[in-house]
Amino acid sequence: MNIRWIVAISLALLLAAGVPASAQMMGGMTEMGGGGMHGAGPSSDCPAMSVQPTAFGDDGPWISFALAYAQEAALTAEQVRQLTLLRDDFRSEAGRLAGEVRAAEAEVFRLRNQTVVDLRAVEAKVRAIAGLEADLRLARVTTLEKGKAILTTEQQHALTIIAQSTGRTHGRMHRTPS
Repeated sequence: MNIRWIVAISLALLLAAGVPASAQMMGGMTEMGGGGMHGAGPSSDCPAMSVQPTAFGDDGPWISFALAYAQEAALTAEQVRQLTLLRDDFRSEAGRLAGEVRAAEAEVFRLRNQTVVDLRAVEAKVRAIAGLEADLRLARVTTLEKGKAILTTEQQHALTIIAQSTGRTHGRMHRTPS
């Protein structure tokens, strides 16, 4: 097998491994603007999808969800302001990071299309992409934790109940709070 094919297959596998995290992050980001939740509902054939969501889990745009149901969850004006700021800050940071990932992926494509592929340069760029995707995921987790800290336990529980009653379930599910 020639070296070019090995590089191509390795790169494809490495990029494919990062797609779930990237897709999850970007899916959450695009839905933050008010689009609905996505994923399977409680009647899904997938056993993992039948578990009920927990507000501010790692499975959806919970800050936007909390803002959409602010009145039902009895959020104060200050909580709404803080959550809106968190969402907007995350949206900005996620957009910046996503742009950097796209630029780095374009550079990998350019490097791979050279007559002689510089494997060290490709490896460095692929590792940089992985780092950017990790930064994006950590930014999301940090934002969700900050959002969770703004709400009372009762408000978090109310949002979980609202999510369950509206069928707002997402990709990975978590147990309900005890």
